[in-house]
Amino acid sequence: MNFLSHFYFERKLNDPHRTLGAVLPDLLRNMDRDLRIFPEKEAERYMQDEKMAKILKGWTRHIATDNFFHNNVFFLDKTRQLKAHLTPVVIGTPIRTSFLSHIALELLLDRLLLNDSWLHENDFYQQLQDVDKQSLINFLKLSGIKEPDLFITYFNSFIADRYLGSYRNMAKIAYALDQICKRFWPQGLNDEKKLQLTAALNNYEGDLAHNYKSIFNEIADYLNKEYH
Repeated sequence: MNFLSHFYFERKLNDPHRTLGAVLPDLLRNMDRDLRIFPEKEAERYMQDEKMAKILKGWTRHIATDNFFHNNVFFLDKTRQLKAHLTPVVIGTPIRTSFLSHIALELLLDRLLLNDSWLHENDFYQQLQDVDKQSLINFLKLSGIKEPDLFITYFNSFIADRYLGSYRNMAKIAYALDQICKRFWPQGLNDEKKLQLTAALNNYEGDLAHNYKSIFNEIADYLNKEYH
């Protein structure tokens, strides 16, 4: 799941550090896709500080959410359906349809949450802005990251850009997908392909909108039982 979908499960707590933890794995991966840390394997090290413990709680719930989502029949069915729409778009490019459909589904879920007013991006960014940066630095250092200041710079830029609100425009979803694909296939999509991608996403979104909330309800029930 993407940033706003993870925020959905933490939004009512109004806890900046839980929210941060819930998106921190993806933030770190976006900054450096080769960066890997596993704080959940040594959870007791973070319990001495309340804010770090909350970050870890959000982190743990993020991992649980992604594991549940990616192994759920909803994910398997929707990515299969998306492949049918996206296959014509990637013909003639090295981009894997399975990869594109996976990421497209996650961005579309964020977009639907915005468009149906289940949350607002300003609340998300405000919570991140309220995070105690020293606690974040301490968390990163304890997790083995030697230059946490590099992440803080990226984190501040992420908040300042506030680009998630742009997902209300489907062309911006297509642009974001192209940028993500360029990390792996630098050729990316030309302008005509991006228009085709936008049209394909618009064509599919109506089908997704009918029952997308079911997966959020399933995950919320799971988290409440196992990771409350």
